[in-house]
Amino acid sequence: MIRQIPNILTLLRCAAGPAGAVCLWISASAASEADAEQWWLYALILFIAGAITDGLDGWLARKLNAVSNFGAVIDPIADKIFVASFLVVFVLMADGWIMIAAPVAAILARDVVMTGVRFARLGQSSNPLPVTFSAKMKTVMEMAAIGWFFLLRILVEDGGSWAYETWIVLLWLAAALSLYTGLGYLLPRRGKSG
Repeated sequence: MIRQIPNILTLLRCAAGPAGAVCLWISASAASEADAEQWWLYALILFIAGAITDGLDGWLARKLNAVSNFGAVIDPIADKIFVASFLVVFVLMADGWIMIAAPVAAILARDVVMTGVRFARLGQSSNPLPVTFSAKMKTVMEMAAIGWFFLLRILVEDGGSWAYETWIVLLWLAAALSLYTGLGYLLPRRGKSG
């Protein structure tokens, strides 16, 4: 049972993303400021819990010698579900504004393609498509953009319009890194011939 903890944490991340995104959406459309604050706090707690499981599940899998093909497949999918849930709500909250919608669309498109590639390779190899260091950094950048969004509530109230602009830059950087890593997986690697 202890060896299943990493996979359980990964599955919890799959649930925390959609649940946190729903809480954020309820917060944005709440009738009172008190309700908005309460739902925003729930969303923040779910985001933090999910973000913590992102590193913890892999570390525990290695520590408990519980690395599995299931975990190797589900972990990047859990990351995508977690991140995508919040990003979709950002687009809805921004009424589809292009500066938010465009980087989110790029991230989601890359993730859909990469998930398809992972599933297509399932029966072809004993090892699933490996997660590269740059892909891990992409996830870190996406998490940073989502985390920064939660900071906006504090920073913008203190007159920091720069904080909102920084958040948009983080979204675009995450999208650029997302596309870069996607191309790294899809384009043929140039190796030594012969």
